[in-house]
Amino acid sequence: MLAGLLVASGEGVGLAGRVGAASTTAAEVPPGTVSRTANFLTDAAGRVVLPRGVTVPAGAVPTAEELRRWLDYGFTAARLELPMTVGGGFPPTGAQPPAGDREQGGLEQAGALVADLTDHGLTVVLSIVPGARGYQPSTSDLTAGLRRLAERFRTTGGLIGFEVPPTPAAGDLATALRAADPHRTLWVGQQAPFDPAAQVAANGGAGYITAWAEGTPARAAQLAAAGDAFSLGWFYDAPDADGRPATGIGPGEVRDAATPPAEIVRPYPAAVAGVPTSYGSDGAGVFRLVYRPVRAGGGALPAGTPTAVIVPGWNYSAGYQARVTGGQVTSAPGAGVLCVVTAAGATEVRVEIVPAEGTAPVAPPRAGAVNCPTGPTGGAAAADAAGGTGAPGSPGAGTPAAAPAAGAGAGADADPSLLLLVLPLLGAALTAAVLGPVFVRLRRR
Repeated sequence: MLAGLLVASGEGVGLAGRVGAASTTAAEVPPGTVSRTANFLTDAAGRVVLPRGVTVPAGAVPTAEELRRWLDYGFTAARLELPMTVGGGFPPTGAQPPAGDREQGGLEQAGALVADLTDHGLTVVLSIVPGARGYQPSTSDLTAGLRRLAERFRTTGGLIGFEVPPTPAAGDLATALRAADPHRTLWVGQQAPFDPAAQVAANGGAGYITAWAEGTPARAAQLAAAGDAFSLGWFYDAPDADGRPATGIGPGEVRDAATPPAEIVRPYPAAVAGVPTSYGSDGAGVFRLVYRPVRAGGGALPAGTPTAVIVPGWNYSAGYQARVTGGQVTSAPGAGVLCVVTAAGATEVRVEIVPAEGTAPVAPPRAGAVNCPTGPTGGAAAADAAGGTGAPGSPGAGTPAAAPAAGAGAGADADPSLLLLVLPLLGAALTAAVLGPVFVRLRRR
């Protein structure tokens, strides 16, 4: 049912993210490309991908310190805003924009930034935003802009796809993008179905959270919990001081990337070798993940395909212990990314991470599942890993709030159609608690 709500942006959008069109071969897909399979984001290995990161505002360039902090938080992705002007051009950006091509200059700047982000292991969404106050991109402008993006980034790896603002012409834009590059996914902005004050970007039944209501830590924690319940990724952002968007072009038009509150820093599965049934943390800091080791959309995964679980040192400052049923841990004890490989013949894998006596896990120099190479299969059906070295990063002020475990709560047997009628009246936290189990079951069908 969540899939049905996210499809609202247009039927044709669901086709844009499918790779392997008749005129191309799988070998031509840039490495690290993320696409959509059924109701999930997926990588080339067939794993379900759950990106988490920040929005890089138009014209901003992250510092080395910010990148290091994002890795310490366990982030695996970034959403990069690209200001577009009339005609679908991308002029140079920044508080003092450099001289350059008025149609392509901004794309060259973005290309350099994408290279830096992907070198750190982050996957990237390129999001088109208005490059002038009061400008609302037309369908023809968006079509021209998507074609320019497709041409400039045709061979670029590590992209999740291209995002456009809310539009009734999503199907036409999907067709145009598919013709320009069948390997790129089109994501379309829309109101979040579980919180009217939030925004998501969707393709078919898949999507990720992009706008965080008023941006307070408590509301951010609620939306992060909703993301856990619905298996959605997210990119943290917050409005600038006066609530106006910045165009990213010219003095006073570039805002800094928002500092994520500690309440949203938590363990999560960055890449799942299967379909997640539930995941989340309880009040004691115990994280649990349950998944079925099959491809989203059906079929088997290659033997040894690893699941990567991010374990931020902020949440486990004294270390952790991992227990796995239906698989085995292949990462080093106390690693910042826990790697799990499914045991031969297993039909379900359960991962549990609990606080333990030791030292905090350290974030690796590159983010995400790249830290989990294909490992052995079979072996023990349960494995333990404990300890860790180093010190965690320190998120913004506040105490991390545990995400409620998905798959538990009232209303699990209620009629989802009836529940959807009251979605606009519920806050994200209550919606997640009530509807999470329902949507989990629907996505498994």
